[in-house]
Amino acid sequence: MKKNKPYMSAALVLTLLFSVLSVMLQPAEPVSADSGETATIAEILSNQRSDGGWRKNYATTSGEWAKSTIDNGATYTEIRRLAAEFKRTNDSRYSAAAVRGIQFLLNMQYSNGGWPQIYNSSGYHKHITFNDNAMVNVMKLLDEVSQKKGDFSFVDTSLADRSRSAVAKGVDCLLNTQVIVNEKRTAWGQQHDSGTLKPAGARAYEVPSLTANESVGIVQFLKTRPASSQITASIKAAEDWFRTVQILGIRVVKTSDDVIVVEDPSVTTPIWARFYEIRSNRPIFVGRDGVVKYKLSDIEKERRTGYSWYGNWPSKVL
Repeated sequence: MKKNKPYMSAALVLTLLFSVLSVMLQPAEPVSADSGETATIAEILSNQRSDGGWRKNYATTSGEWAKSTIDNGATYTEIRRLAAEFKRTNDSRYSAAAVRGIQFLLNMQYSNGGWPQIYNSSGYHKHITFNDNAMVNVMKLLDEVSQKKGDFSFVDTSLADRSRSAVAKGVDCLLNTQVIVNEKRTAWGQQHDSGTLKPAGARAYEVPSLTANESVGIVQFLKTRPASSQITASIKAAEDWFRTVQILGIRVVKTSDDVIVVEDPSVTTPIWARFYEIRSNRPIFVGRDGVVKYKLSDIEKERRTGYSWYGNWPSKVL
């Protein structure tokens, strides 16, 4: 007896066809500044805002993220691309746009030397922002501008001098925001209040704390500065703190759908938590409910897998 051949119903065929067409007809991802290598120079020029900066996502037209920002590489990435393009083509459109961008960064700086995440913003976006090395990367760029270094040889002396002054103020801000506990310097938070200079919270799972991640970028930048008693003391204190809070005897295992901490006394290579509780130095983990927990397993899976809670960042400076 012949077996019936398997077949798909017309309804199933139509469903599959609709699914394929839906994927094919999805709009392209909007150009965003954190993928600066993807944006064309024409797109960078046309998306520069009237204040001289750029949004991190060019397609965003409302809310805080529609303003100029230094988050996710925005603005300083475009400036670097424009400077490089000017050097390649000698087209003054690119140098003029780069200069406007540099002037924006100078105008964006607070009088205390810090930079906010978003210009003329509200809420946590106005905090002094070390998160993702935003402020440090701005200072690196302005330091190059101040020396007319590399692609920035075209800048005039006035802009170079202003950039040098901004970097010096930024260094003062770094020194003044280093958290002191029991009269001892430690590290930095991801973001600091622009008025009190104390560590501040951002998203629900980013509570006021000390960070072993972004503090490394700050130390690396301070090491490029001319030595002074303050800078030397700051670097040493941060490195001492890194050694104090390092964690031994654990492995962080990433499975196909989760992140698990496994105790393993044979592990002698140190690892660090991203966040530490101020004063106690206990590693902390926070879910979208904003409640501090002391074990990664105590927060929801979505946050366990969607954030870098452990890393070896301080090994770069120790």
